[in-house]
Amino acid sequence: MATEIATIPLQPGVDLEDPNSAAAKVLGNTFSVLREQDGYQRAYHGRQVENPNIWQLLVDWDSVDAHKKFITQPYYEPFVKHLMSIVDDDIQSMVHAHLSPHPPSAAVSGTTCPVTEMITHYFSAGISKSEQSSFESGVKEFFKCLEEKAEGFKGFAGGWVLEEVKHEGVEGKARSWQSCVGWQSVEAHMAFRETKDFKDNVHLIRPDFKKAMTVHHTKFTEV
Repeated sequence: MATEIATIPLQPGVDLEDPNSAAAKVLGNTFSVLREQDGYQRAYHGRQVENPNIWQLLVDWDSVDAHKKFITQPYYEPFVKHLMSIVDDDIQSMVHAHLSPHPPSAAVSGTTCPVTEMITHYFSAGISKSEQSSFESGVKEFFKCLEEKAEGFKGFAGGWVLEEVKHEGVEGKARSWQSCVGWQSVEAHMAFRETKDFKDNVHLIRPDFKKAMTVHHTKFTEV
């Protein structure tokens, strides 16, 4: 099982929220086509809170190969062309991750959490197995702390991104880890950051061998 993670800049003024808008109809067609694909499970989408012109799409597949099979279909190119009619320039990124737990609905479904903190950690491509294991242990311990002590925490899913990526904070290619953290609100997340529990434990997800990190919030809807 794998989750496709796409970050997509929208054209200015695109209205996805009005079901009668042209953009909403493009979106509806997108999900209609996805639902017909072998290996498709479910999708989540929404705008970033900090930059509403950035739209994020997460798609759960039976496997990466199931997604790749879709890409080889003759109707894939017109599918993408139709979607690109609401996109500004080009898709920023599209990667796959093995998020655990799967499905990641507890952390990214609007029915269970109104907002999701999306954290991406970047490491050098040569990160060692022992460093990976150490980071995974730190993540597990940190989010156990949130589950026990963070008011407004709703759920977590995370995992290594399968593809190597580029980031300005890393020379050459980078490995990355994607965390999805469900919260009752952005304010709940910000309030927890001011607590002693956060300050005493945040080092667990900020090891010395981390090269860079990005954080934003997205309001996802499950479809």
